[in-house]
Amino acid sequence: MSELQDKVVVLAAGGRIVQKLPDQSELSDEEISAFIPDFLRPMSVFRKWSFQPVSNYTLNMCADIVHMAKSMIHDEKAKAIVITCAVHAMAELAYFSDLIWDLNSPLIFTASIFSSNSPNSETRTRLTQSVTAALSQSTSGKGALICLNDALYSPADIIRISNYRRADLQMFSPLGIYTQPGGDYIHLRNPRTRNFRTLTSPIPRNLPILTAALGSDDLVIRTLAEKADTLDGLILSGLGDGDVPSSWIPHIRKIIKTNIPIVLTSRYPGGYVQAMEQYEGSASQLIDMGAIPAGLLSPFHARLRLAVALASGMPAEELPNWIRG
Repeated sequence: MSELQDKVVVLAAGGRIVQKLPDQSELSDEEISAFIPDFLRPMSVFRKWSFQPVSNYTLNMCADIVHMAKSMIHDEKAKAIVITCAVHAMAELAYFSDLIWDLNSPLIFTASIFSSNSPNSETRTRLTQSVTAALSQSTSGKGALICLNDALYSPADIIRISNYRRADLQMFSPLGIYTQPGGDYIHLRNPRTRNFRTLTSPIPRNLPILTAALGSDDLVIRTLAEKADTLDGLILSGLGDGDVPSSWIPHIRKIIKTNIPIVLTSRYPGGYVQAMEQYEGSASQLIDMGAIPAGLLSPFHARLRLAVALASGMPAEELPNWIRG
């Protein structure tokens, strides 16, 4: 019988939640285990992935984490997976994972802005709640989920707004809550209908996000247009409805002519891309030129959806519907 059979695997992929001060070293399996209550410990197994700054991750590395989690479910019969990571990229990693997680087994992400041995540590509470959620039948078939602040969320419903205080996230409509920090998980609602893709090739690396700002010149977009053959895609993060400076238009047109997909987003966290006014650089003009409107998607989510689409061999004509979710 596999050591992992019917167990929740706590996969440490970095983050302060499994880090200790003063040397910022990673907790051992035994140290992580000590944060799990006695009644949950027999149902938990601990594993490690590469312990390194999340700023070094590539999307292919993120795919490797998901592949490792899948192999634990398929090959070693684990019941569910809890992944720890750095809080400043957790929502993106969970969102990406949800796009390619095709199993019913729960996949729970958690993190903390404080190290495990700091006075403000949330390691015990968040690991306890994550394992509790992973064991709940109500999280089965729900894709990747995030466990934070005494609740469970869909990755699409979290926006990080700070990097230094406990109230560091803007969160919407929890999927479930905990009766108390170490209490039962209560399911409230299901996430929206999921569509996932199977990766058939490595994920493209050259998918930059270019953000428009007041008074932006065309230096960056001109440089990208000159090197369009090295691009896999481009995410435009525009003003308002998705507008960009008029000086960008010739360069965007050049990139589109090379059949490089351009996805248009709003730079605002709650923004929505829509065709309104008609003028040089407007969202209307960009959409007419062939840019794909991302609707409510943030630039970061749009980039991840485009990456998964390209790595799964999605035909170009299916991209608009997929990008909009």
